[in-house]
Amino acid sequence: MAALEAYPEQVTEADTRYAEVREIERLAVGSADLLDLMARTAADDLAVAAIEGLTVEAAVVASTFTKALESAKQAAVATLPVQSAA
Repeated sequence: MAALEAYPEQVTEADTRYAEVREIERLAVGSADLLDLMARTAADDLAVAAIEGLTVEAAVVASTFTKALESAKQAAVATLPVQSAA
């Protein structure tokens, strides 16, 4: 039932996208500049995705490093003798 209710909205969205594609095709006829712009935009989108992936990886590495340091600190506290304040 939900699929039937969503169908008109999906059709409208598809029609909108189709109209956009047709407009781009119309503008692109004989327009190397537009094609270059579109290619650069796609490359930028790929770069953003790659940077986002690297950011996630860096966060994982930082978290792992922090946990390792905390474990080392706890091990040091557990094994080193307590020094008295002099």
